Amino acid sequence: MPTHSDVPSVVLLAADALPLSWDLHRTVRTDPRFPGAVSGHDASSVRRVEPGPHGPLLLSARVEGAVLRLHVHGPAQTPAEYAERALNAAAAWAGASDDARAGAEAAATHPVTRHLWAAVGPVRMSAIPRVGEAVSRAIIAQLVQQYEAMRSGAQLVQLAGTPGPQGLACWPTPAQMRGMPSWELRRRCGLSLRNSTSLHAAAEVDRRLEADRHVAERFAARMHRLPGVGAWTIGESRLYLGDPNAVPVGDYHLPSVVGTALTGEHRRRAEWSDEEMLALLEPFTGHRGRIVRLCQLGAMHRLVARQHRRAPRARLSAHRYW
Repeated sequence: MPTHSDVPSVVLLAADALPLSWDLHRTVRTDPRFPGAVSGHDASSVRRVEPGPHGPLLLSARVEGAVLRLHVHGPAQTPAEYAERALNAAAAWAGASDDARAGAEAAATHPVTRHLWAAVGPVRMSAIPRVGEAVSRAIIAQLVQQYEAMRSGAQLVQLAGTPGPQGLACWPTPAQMRGMPSWELRRRCGLSLRNSTSLHAAAEVDRRLEADRHVAERFAARMHRLPGVGAWTIGESRLYLGDPNAVPVGDYHLPSVVGTALTGEHRRRAEWSDEEMLALLEPFTGHRGRIVRLCQLGAMHRLVARQHRRAPRARLSAHRYW
């Protein structure tokens, strides 16, 4: 893998300014704690690196008062159409392409969600530019804690990605993913054989998944054909792609978070089911994923009822590096 010193110098390729009415840092998922991360942030901006035809492109979104400023930097020889496409991707990643007005109308139909929407502000959905990254992140997050998944993702980027500006790197392309042996993914990234098999299979059909990203039913059907992929991975991938209706069925925490928030009932986590969660979310169809995110934010800020911790936090899975 090349080093960051080999990254070509970059120039400003495209820029835009949009009105800002949402919390940028709450909308965008970043992983700045890990070397080799794809995305990072500071107090007023978020940034990520994407592959370009002549070298990596740096996408950034900066808050200036009530304005969101988008920039794309990259090699000077980058064609204008690639720069424009990257600018649109930056807007979608920052949540600017998501129309939350219908979500606000849906939230207004329930007293709890109406209160939360007024308290935390608009919930915008961030869309990762490439389907391959969204699917891969969901696969890596199977059956592990969030921190562990972020760590393995960063290790994968260090191992197979392309370095970019500002110490960031591109998520591996399908060709780079296919070229990584499963034993290397196990030894260097802590990924199981099941994870590796799923990642390689997803890389093989990346173009088809990319073509189906805006048709949820076709995307889910194609994902279901991949080994080691089920409803949770499909739902999580859709959330990474900015689908406001996606729900990762089979999540360990989600039914209790949503159920407790929307009903106020305190039960043991195992007493909440996916069926109950989906029934509670059914009136919000079209914005179920947005309402899930709203419930998570409400629980995080203690604005709604939440599950009480009954045991110490589980340790990270050291067995993944056997």
